Amino acid sequence: MKKSFITLALISGIISYSFIVTSCGSKAKQEQTEENNGTKSDSTQIVYACSMHPDITGKKGDKCSKCGMDLEEVKKTDSTEHHH
Repeated sequence: MKKSFITLALISGIISYSFIVTSCGSKAKQEQTEENNGTKSDSTQIVYACSMHPDITGKKGDKCSKCGMDLEEVKKTDSTEHHH
């Protein structure tokens, strides 16, 4: 009886640990993918824009088509979010 209880507890612990490890790893991978794509899931989107010409946007590492300056990171919130 004691042996089977210890075995069951050990197996349950291993399964629980594997779920925790895999779920944490997948969340970190998802955040890294979202960061690379320039989007965030918390309704905040990372946009790169020219400081001199804010209408010019692009990806990380792009340059402004009007002046050639590097585009800078601008955090843009979702348009459905309203503050009163």
